[in-house]
Amino acid sequence: MANSTERMGVYHCGKIAEKNNWMFREQPIDDIGIDAHMELVESTGKPKQLVALQIKSGSSWFKEKKDDYIIFRNINNRQYNYWTMNSLPCIVVLYNPDDDMCIWQKLTKDTIERTNNGKGAGFFVKVPLSQIFLDDSSNEKLLTFTNLPEHITNYNFLLSQKKFMQIIQNGGQIKLHSMEWIHKSSGRGNTELIVNDGKTIQKYSYPYWFPFTPYTMVFPQLFPWANFSADEDFFEENDKNLWREYHCYYDKEDNEWLVVGDTFEEFRKKLNPMRSIDHAGEVAEYMMILTLNELGKSFLKVDNFVSQNRPYANARPTGEYL
Repeated sequence: MANSTERMGVYHCGKIAEKNNWMFREQPIDDIGIDAHMELVESTGKPKQLVALQIKSGSSWFKEKKDDYIIFRNINNRQYNYWTMNSLPCIVVLYNPDDDMCIWQKLTKDTIERTNNGKGAGFFVKVPLSQIFLDDSSNEKLLTFTNLPEHITNYNFLLSQKKFMQIIQNGGQIKLHSMEWIHKSSGRGNTELIVNDGKTIQKYSYPYWFPFTPYTMVFPQLFPWANFSADEDFFEENDKNLWREYHCYYDKEDNEWLVVGDTFEEFRKKLNPMRSIDHAGEVAEYMMILTLNELGKSFLKVDNFVSQNRPYANARPTGEYL
């Protein structure tokens, strides 16, 4: 980075990063498009995230504004390939020293667009004006940002829940308890796993909202390794009330319920295993028991295989495919 304006951008980003507990390391050698690295390390000393930065400083970078974002142009093929194929997640940071505005965007195949409606030779990126470098929201986004291939990301997602799968495999029990605010597009609610490994019972919360998605669709995506069945004890009283409403008649003279339809056992067999208790039409309460589905069983087998030393793991075939 040659001039004083560019130096101001690097200095500003470093100062902001340090304030947000990111270690900032400038990369002074002029290369394809990385000006600095920043790394977040936990208090235990464990590395948590490492990000590569392309920093552009000066008011000229903010001249092309459309709607709620700034257009960052002049990206060539070499830079596109370098950023999108880099082993580190890469971001561009735009800094305006005139008003201290500092915004950023990921540099991925999804965010970098080709010019001329996909037919041009160059590329550009839309940098949201609301994506501040750095605030709490940006920190959260950067901690989940990865440049790993999709299959590695998905494997790591399953790996993060391996403990739960193993507990079920070893005879323990895991329940999913959730309170969903129904009729709310915000997806607000509370979700937790109640984990009983046979020795202790622990709870793990999932502090997320799931906008515009019913929780019955969220659960299989959040825990793709599991089958879901209703906790019969938890739902018993609610199920009985529904059964009496639809399959019974109350005889006031004899003060008893008379069955005019299915028995209670028959009625329960027909109920949705992923059902909830309706609380005044405002909240749906779920209590599911999780068991391993085929994906969960297969994942544990594959993970057991890849976790062991394999003497011929480096062997590769030679020749050409026909």
